[in-house]
Amino acid sequence: MSEEPRASELITLKQAAEYSGFSYRYLVNLAGKGRLKAIKMGMQWFTTRKDVDRYIASREKRGAYREDIGT
Repeated sequence: MSEEPRASELITLKQAAEYSGFSYRYLVNLAGKGRLKAIKMGMQWFTTRKDVDRYIASREKRGAYREDIGT
């Protein structure tokens, strides 16, 4: 991530999956490809709610957004 988030802002990708409605595996895939801003510490991926929201907004712009998934 270019701008380092505060530790209190970080959530695991499992928490991000619950927050966003996307599957955990999908978010891991996005993080690995660099499409979702995330950092890996040890074996665990972390992101922020803000970065998940940004990803969802980018999907809306491309027309790849489903109303039943998202914030």
